[in-house]
Amino acid sequence: MAGYAAFVAVFVLVHAAQIPRAPYVAIAHATLLVAMALLPPRGAAWEAPRSGDGRGMRQLRATARFLRYTYPALLITPFFEEVALTVNAATPESPYWFERYLIAVDRRLFGTTLAAVLSQAGNSLLDEVMHGFYLSYYVLITAGIVLAWRGPTRGASTPDRGFDAAFTGMMLGFFLSFVCYPFLPARGPWEHPALMEGLRPFGGWAFTRAIELIIAGAAVSGGCFPSAHVSGTWALTLGLFPHHRRAAMVFGAMALGLTVACVYTRYHHALDVFAGLAVAVVAAPLGRRIAARRRQA
Repeated sequence: MAGYAAFVAVFVLVHAAQIPRAPYVAIAHATLLVAMALLPPRGAAWEAPRSGDGRGMRQLRATARFLRYTYPALLITPFFEEVALTVNAATPESPYWFERYLIAVDRRLFGTTLAAVLSQAGNSLLDEVMHGFYLSYYVLITAGIVLAWRGPTRGASTPDRGFDAAFTGMMLGFFLSFVCYPFLPARGPWEHPALMEGLRPFGGWAFTRAIELIIAGAAVSGGCFPSAHVSGTWALTLGLFPHHRRAAMVFGAMALGLTVACVYTRYHHALDVFAGLAVAVVAAPLGRRIAARRRQA
């Protein structure tokens, strides 16, 4: 994570004239780097329970330890949201220049915009199911981190074997996608009036409305290619597979639904999800390699 935070800080300084509130963004990232450097190392003495600890102190120590190892996941959303400030900074004269190529690939491969065809062929029930899969991203990431930490056996020592590899791979899945956004800026089909013209509004109930509320408050124009939803969830799923195969199969089925939903809901072009899968395939083994080197250090 330090590498990505440093990358954003340098990018902001280089393109400061094109980035709103550039000094504040750079300072925020510099502060984050300092805070990370000041954190106690993993495996420090404070992590081990002590004989005098009461129940509350044991729980507090366990929670603090869990957060020490997993806090980067809490920064995924802030890192994504700041893309709105940087997305067109590298090519201000051609905002969102990459999206025309995504649209062209869709039409070359499918003869039309796949997101439009899929969603137009659906109905209210399918709309609800697909938005449910899209919403499952939050469940997959949260449950996957907890599973990787605790393992399948309750009360076992933590973190479980394979946690570092799975978690590192997941974070790389997100960061490798985020790095692309300022250089390959593109919006999803839902932001193109010409692509959306004549399409039916989505039906559905709870899941559809929940996603609409989330998008209304947290959508980022330009954070489209590759799909970080796809790269992050699949990298985590692949990272879980060596030690939690049964759970990884369930996660994979849900991640497959999420992958289709990214296009069905019109938030992504077809190529976005294929690129997200490619990022995940790179991130998961890279995470295992990094974790192995940490163990040897």
